[in-house]
Amino acid sequence: MSYTRGSANKIYEKIRQFFTVNPDTNTGIPLTGIYRTPSPGSQPKIYKKPITKHSDLADNYYFSRDSRRNYPRLAVYTQKDVAGLIAASNLKSITTGEEGETKVTIPENMTITEAIASTQILFDSNKLPPVPTNRHTYNWKKSTDAKEPDPG
Repeated sequence: MSYTRGSANKIYEKIRQFFTVNPDTNTGIPLTGIYRTPSPGSQPKIYKKPITKHSDLADNYYFSRDSRRNYPRLAVYTQKDVAGLIAASNLKSITTGEEGETKVTIPENMTITEAIASTQILFDSNKLPPVPTNRHTYNWKKSTDAKEPDPG
């Protein structure tokens, strides 16, 4: 079944079929009762609440997802913050139960010098830090077939 029709008048349709190269072609005019029924404008729109937060168009701004313009942001740490991080690095992992709730405490009013002084000494003259190994040592030998350059 074709979704388009020929000319509106049968006489003009016969004339068109006579003069065209391919008489089976049509004019391209869509049939009124068949084409796009129901039309897109006549359908009632029923709002559906978005299932997830990410499919909600509100509060899903482009700038929060734009990775091309995601420039580094300035972060400011005070000496008090750094001292707390240094002091917390020496603490053991939190245990389970009531002991874990009360045992681990980080002093809040600690200066950075006190925090550095309270840490363990990692390296000293007896315990040196690791160094790269020299596993592959090469002993270069002068080639015997190469001529010495003439200095003069």
